[in-house]
Amino acid sequence: MRLTQTISGLLMGLLLAACDEPPPGALPATEAPPLIVLGIDGMDPKLLQRYMDDGRMPNHAKLAQAGGFIPLGTSNPPQSPVAWSDFITGHRSDHHGIYDFVHRDPQHMAPYLSTSKANPPETVITLGSLAIPLGEGEIELLRAGRSFWGLLEDAGVPAMVFKIPANFPPKPDWTSRTVSGMGTPDLLGTYGTFQLLTEDPEWRDRRVSGGEIRPLSGAGPILRGSVVGPPHPFRADGAPLEAEVEIVRDPEVDVVSVQIGDEEHLLTPGDWTDWVPVAFETLPMTGDVPGMVRLHLRSARPLSLYVSPINLDPLDPAMPLSSPRGYAAHVAGEAGRFYTQGMPEDTKALAAGVLDDEAFLAQARSVYAERLRLMKQQLAELRSGVMFFYFSSVDQVCHVFWRTLDADQAPEPDPALAQYAGVIPEFYEKADAALGVALARAEAIGATVVVMSDHGFAPYTRKVHLNTWLLRQGYLALKDGSAPEDLAPSAEGVDPDNPDQLALSHIDWSRTQAYALGLNQLFINTKGREIQGAVPPDEAPILMKRIKRALLAMRDPKTGQRVITSVVPPAVGVFPERAPDLLVGYNRGYRSSDESATGQITDSVLEDNTGKWSGDHCMDPRHVPGVFLSNRPLARDEAHLTDVAPTILRWYGVEPPMSGAPIITHPQTAHTRRP
Repeated sequence: MRLTQTISGLLMGLLLAACDEPPPGALPATEAPPLIVLGIDGMDPKLLQRYMDDGRMPNHAKLAQAGGFIPLGTSNPPQSPVAWSDFITGHRSDHHGIYDFVHRDPQHMAPYLSTSKANPPETVITLGSLAIPLGEGEIELLRAGRSFWGLLEDAGVPAMVFKIPANFPPKPDWTSRTVSGMGTPDLLGTYGTFQLLTEDPEWRDRRVSGGEIRPLSGAGPILRGSVVGPPHPFRADGAPLEAEVEIVRDPEVDVVSVQIGDEEHLLTPGDWTDWVPVAFETLPMTGDVPGMVRLHLRSARPLSLYVSPINLDPLDPAMPLSSPRGYAAHVAGEAGRFYTQGMPEDTKALAAGVLDDEAFLAQARSVYAERLRLMKQQLAELRSGVMFFYFSSVDQVCHVFWRTLDADQAPEPDPALAQYAGVIPEFYEKADAALGVALARAEAIGATVVVMSDHGFAPYTRKVHLNTWLLRQGYLALKDGSAPEDLAPSAEGVDPDNPDQLALSHIDWSRTQAYALGLNQLFINTKGREIQGAVPPDEAPILMKRIKRALLAMRDPKTGQRVITSVVPPAVGVFPERAPDLLVGYNRGYRSSDESATGQITDSVLEDNTGKWSGDHCMDPRHVPGVFLSNRPLARDEAHLTDVAPTILRWYGVEPPMSGAPIITHPQTAHTRRP
């Protein structure tokens, strides 16, 4: 079920799932100095070492010298929702239940986003064109397991957790102060849908992944259009709410005035606005649905205006963003509005050509500046306990600018990339500057500092169409009359974050033994589990061994390299309906294609990746470890993400209900927390 199908009910009020029941026998916390944990998504140990050696990362070098620096083993698969769930719970997928960005219901073969699910009100009364929900909808956090801050809370240790992924929706009755991160939808209920308002005929008929093209109309200097919002909460037909936009273009110079609601903004091509509140009117006496956007003027002639995904307004969120409920508004009141959508950098708009490299960089730099401002606000309020703070910029920039690191090895070298050769080092330096701010505060309050990342990075130069391989090997069958070339989607039409685009109806399940879904998952079409299962359960283990052997033997005819370096069955645990049968770990440089991830068939098994999304980490976890640094001596030479939560808990004398071992040495004597 797609989130947009239930957003109207959720806007009427939300009942949150109980996902953190208190454990018995939590130990009292010992006094210890505050602990600051910076989560730098995607920071790679090899790049970090290179930039420290080059003198670009003095604060990280200082941290490593004072305590230590080691690679940090990542999750399998090394996808962000899986990795951060490993970190949050101190357990792996068999415990927390997150195996990929996308899961599937084997009884309906219906895909869904893995970390949260929207459930509509149980009863809706329809009166003509009106739909009146009785009761409240619910958003359910699908990540299971106790969070480390929940365990700290039971022991009386305060915690501040800002923008950690895989934590939407946060539980409203936590006393820990949290703001949700990756996995938080936009107001449409998606992971981020931009809009392009345009009069350009070259754009008006296009379909783009991750966005909507909206026409502008009018004559002379005045153009009109609308920003499309969520479904109307009281309309039976689910028609969307809209907010009108009026644009006045100067007849002589490239300056436009954009009017949305009560606000007017003057823009020239290339300009970005700050946050613009947008109110979507419903019915009289029921109140508006609030959101906010950022605008970017692509061009004045013809006029094209980029509208960011509609973010929840932290000052008045339409869905829960924080615990306690009012904490997001408190943060915004102190430090200004901020991106609430899970991943703010709009890589989809960049891939679609709606944002060019310069516009994307301007956005990424503003995201970092906003996040730094918020970190300073959080640090100023830190007195005791643990503070976790998350940065997304390194990860997102590495995804789309890795092509600058390997520009001479790209399938289609672009000489113009030379001007962006310093982009990835720049964002590593920004991360170092953020650490410098944290170290200054740590010195003032006697805090220990940790820097960690969920995974590292690698080039993504070759696409692997795993479902096409399964077809060629005879493990997957198409319905009669279907041809692979007829099923190959356009480059603009595939969005791996949108489960509704998974096209499984072309598969002949009666003759299919195995299929791939998501970026690292392979499933056996098992009788009694899949609704149209074809493989008897007692034959599945033999089939998995045969597929594993064939996958590990696959060679790229272009390079001669192994394509896949690990194929393992995951531990199933308490969520057998979610678990894949095999996890496929790609070699460095290779990754599942978006087409295969969404269940599509193409006309080739391997092809060059010529897109801007040129770096990745959804590979064999041995190729993409993360990092761990601290200003306290390290107790171990190697560690895993699941060791970080036990490290935090033992720091405060809380016996961890997981098997991981501490990474940093614990204070030998009691410390008094400073005011």
